[in-house]
Amino acid sequence: MYDLIGDIHGHADELRRLLAKLGYAEQQGVYRHPTRQVIFVGDFVDRGPYIRETLRIVRAMVDGGAALAVMGNHEYNAICFYEKHPQGGHLRPHTPRNILQHLRTLEEFNGRELYQEWQDYIQWFKTLPLFLDLGALRVVHACWDPRHISFLNSILVDGRLTDAVLLRAADRSTPEYLAIEETLKGKEITLPPGLSFHDKDQNERTKMRVRWWCNPQSCTYADYYLESIPSLDPHPVDPAALPDAYHYAEETPVFFGHYWLRGTPQILRPHAVCLDYSVARGGQLVAYRWSGEQTLLADNLVTA
Repeated sequence: MYDLIGDIHGHADELRRLLAKLGYAEQQGVYRHPTRQVIFVGDFVDRGPYIRETLRIVRAMVDGGAALAVMGNHEYNAICFYEKHPQGGHLRPHTPRNILQHLRTLEEFNGRELYQEWQDYIQWFKTLPLFLDLGALRVVHACWDPRHISFLNSILVDGRLTDAVLLRAADRSTPEYLAIEETLKGKEITLPPGLSFHDKDQNERTKMRVRWWCNPQSCTYADYYLESIPSLDPHPVDPAALPDAYHYAEETPVFFGHYWLRGTPQILRPHAVCLDYSVARGGQLVAYRWSGEQTLLADNLVTA
């Protein structure tokens, strides 16, 4: 039986409280439960105040058999930020925007004595699978699209990145880039000409993330888009205008994070739940206590 925990982003205090509430106790440096196991949905680093301690707790649990984990986009970004590109620079360019997103982690591992520790965590990130299909449930950081999962299964090793895949994924024209981008960061569509919005970091965007767990044929744009566009919000989505109208329609429960939801945690669909409720923006750290049920239950959501 599994307790699935959403994006932590360096909030170790909230993680400890949530683990205690779920019945886990620290034993020789590892939080354990007598009958259950945690699954982390990724995004351990960046933004929060205690990134090193968060990584210590999470890695000890994974390495000690008390937890499983999938890679988040922030772990993937960290890998690419430090991996050199054979043609010069890094797989993730050191632009001001990318440095700012990574700044809290850079600050926490600042100094020669912590450099090797951080490099060791980078190598550990590479051991994390991009998704888990455990038969009765599925776990991914941002989006479960069977087409991408099938492709990634053909190029990854036990769901894990290789150096060759990392290099190919740095090229935006490759299928590796698209599959990893949507699996770890979600699906986006280009907004109509003249429309844009500002994201949580106040960057202007002309592409919108969509709720891939919803059927666009039964949605307004307010239901389908992750951000508000007042001129579109009340109107029904035109599926013919979407380049990819895929939505998750399977009955195997899928758990994910990534989307900075706010308010009271809820089940999004009978077989889909997001566990990211913006702990790094004053929200809550959220878990789901799964005991084998196919239809997900709001009563099984737990907050720190």
